[in-house]
Amino acid sequence: MSNQSTYATMSEREQYLYDLQGFLVVRGFLSDEEVSQLNASLDANADHRGEYGSPNLYSGDWSNRPMEGQHAPFRHYAGMLTWDMPWCQPFRDLLAHQKLIPYLNTMFGRGWKLDHGVDVLTSQAGCEGLKLHGSGNVSFNGSRFYTYQNGDMRNGLIVCQYYLTDADPGDGGLCVIPGSHKANFDCPDPILSYEEDIEAVYQIPVRAGDLVIFNEATTHGTLPWRGPGERRTALYRYTPKYLHYAGGVYETALPDWVAELTEAQRAVLEPPYIYHRPLIEDDGVSLVSPRREGE
Repeated sequence: MSNQSTYATMSEREQYLYDLQGFLVVRGFLSDEEVSQLNASLDANADHRGEYGSPNLYSGDWSNRPMEGQHAPFRHYAGMLTWDMPWCQPFRDLLAHQKLIPYLNTMFGRGWKLDHGVDVLTSQAGCEGLKLHGSGNVSFNGSRFYTYQNGDMRNGLIVCQYYLTDADPGDGGLCVIPGSHKANFDCPDPILSYEEDIEAVYQIPVRAGDLVIFNEATTHGTLPWRGPGERRTALYRYTPKYLHYAGGVYETALPDWVAELTEAQRAVLEPPYIYHRPLIEDDGVSLVSPRREGE
């Protein structure tokens, strides 16, 4: 029997769309002020921006294919949680954002954690693309999966992608194959490299402040950026409380600087474990009382 009624959950409409598509767009998730603060932090720390290299090492071997773009390599910011005040604060505030909690509670049940480090991708016109990837349901993968049973959806790794600038149709950026999180066949390589059946690939149009949540099993990638301005998107990745997907981030203990965070924010950064784990209340500030710890 499902226990979802004991905490905040996604709406029925949102659950339907996510279950159907393998991704969900939450329009206007961030306020104009939140977007402005995040962008101001990036502007003040331009020296922290680095490059992945060209071509993007994470995208596989696709030299001279349509996804390659023209001249500008993928660039990104990292380490925002440890930047000096006040620039770190807008990124820390997203760790346990009150509006995000219903989505994570629905997708993972009671108990979830941040995975990877927080990352901000940034692109200029001509930036290369990122080859599509995501294994769907071809074989069981205990770290990236989607399942629905007994009234509850459950996920492995999910990505919460906050948009700090607009991405109009045709601009490029995040793209997905809707429904591919349930695919039972391998995606052909010409589709992954955007050479054939490109109509199956959907570039998600978004405005600054929108949030896109997608399952890592959903086939996804990045189309070369052709927008008139800079593309900026902040990625926060979450996993169930027992799972660690990417190595090197708070695997066994928390660093000293987390003493500056709220209890709820520290709980999000806890290493993977289940028993006596601190759980976050719906307000995003306090922790679950001991009498509810078994949820």
